[in-house]
Amino acid sequence: MAERRYPPNRRLAWERLQRGWSYEEITERIRSEMSRAGETDTGLNANTVRRWEIGERWPDPRYRKHLVAILGKPASDLGLLTPDELAVRPEAETLHEFRRLWDMLTGDDNGNGWDRASVLRALVGASMLPLVAPLLSLDPDAAHADGKTVDPDSYRQIVRCQRELYWTSPPRPLYEAAYAHTQLGIGLLRAATGTSRNSLATALAESALLTARLAFFDLSQPAIAERCYDVALTATREAGDHALAAAVLGHMAFIPAFGHDPVNARPLIDAALQHTWHGVSPMIRSWLHCVASEVEARAGAAAASRRHIDLAADSITGDGTPPAWLDFYDAGRLHSFAGYAALASGDQIAAAVQLAQALTGLNNAGVKQRSVVLADLATAYSSDGDRAADYLNQAIDALRADWYGTGLDRVRTVRPVLGDSRHGAQIDERVAALTAGRAALPGS
Repeated sequence: MAERRYPPNRRLAWERLQRGWSYEEITERIRSEMSRAGETDTGLNANTVRRWEIGERWPDPRYRKHLVAILGKPASDLGLLTPDELAVRPEAETLHEFRRLWDMLTGDDNGNGWDRASVLRALVGASMLPLVAPLLSLDPDAAHADGKTVDPDSYRQIVRCQRELYWTSPPRPLYEAAYAHTQLGIGLLRAATGTSRNSLATALAESALLTARLAFFDLSQPAIAERCYDVALTATREAGDHALAAAVLGHMAFIPAFGHDPVNARPLIDAALQHTWHGVSPMIRSWLHCVASEVEARAGAAAASRRHIDLAADSITGDGTPPAWLDFYDAGRLHSFAGYAALASGDQIAAAVQLAQALTGLNNAGVKQRSVVLADLATAYSSDGDRAADYLNQAIDALRADWYGTGLDRVRTVRPVLGDSRHGAQIDERVAALTAGRAALPGS
């Protein structure tokens, strides 16, 4: 095995995986870009790309520029800049630009026609949004220390309403509203004291968690989600809320898990489980075992994945009322995780049974999960092309009704089971039409 010379480039790997591309597919895209630019093919192959991602090699400049073009992200966001190259970034000018954009968003004398949603979209497009929160946290003026009394209940009420809207609202507008509310909470918390501070910290943690879930699962923005999870975890420490801390850490584990990086996901699950020994609802422990099961399934550890499902089933029968914000997990969702674990172990019959139960048990708070379950059912029936295609078509119908970025990723992951069949071509056309239609929507 070759010695690792550089840090693993998880950012590049993540962007490739987010698009469902194999090493061969991204290699062919680079070759096409080189050919279009009139450059000579120097023997680039899939193994070279793999070595970039695991840290055995560093991409040459002639490849870096094409990766930037293909993935539509700056080199710094793709982990393509060396420490020496990053050191020349004009930090002072960057921070000035953040402040200018934030003033455009929040200033009372905004006479330039900028509205909150437009600025937030601009920040997302510029990959600046994840950095706004820590920038403000360093600004004493952000504390709003004007002597006004902070009302945690009013702030929490809006969090609750946004959480309820999660299941019925388009993700982008709700994300923008939730992100803005999280920013408001940061400022309010800096000004709060006494018991109101603890209560507000809990509400802020809930708001930041919701924002992160929207960013990661719905909008496929892991960098933004990671920063929002950091805010949520910090708020749980302030509030001393073990249940929320466990939930945040469990959600954080999905980021490396989706990147097929179980080494960094497992410690987050372990840390989350430690919090469940402090009077936390057994339902949260059950959900954490389900998350651990998915981490292991994605890592190819089928036996460990199914063991966690057994632990989840044991925990879900425990006493205790789950917190109101735990609306993303129930017994039906357990069947969904169990089906995924069965697929990882190659037991398609057991997977079909579990997933059928999951589909039947989905309520109004689980509509987004429908596309994921249907795609997994297509995998369970992969030996029956007609039936697999039917489930994938149902998954696309579900995405048209209730958009879910994770659902689209699952459809794309399952699509190869149809091969070059007419069913496969139909699914390709429908996915292309779905994504093109969403790209044309304002604020999508």
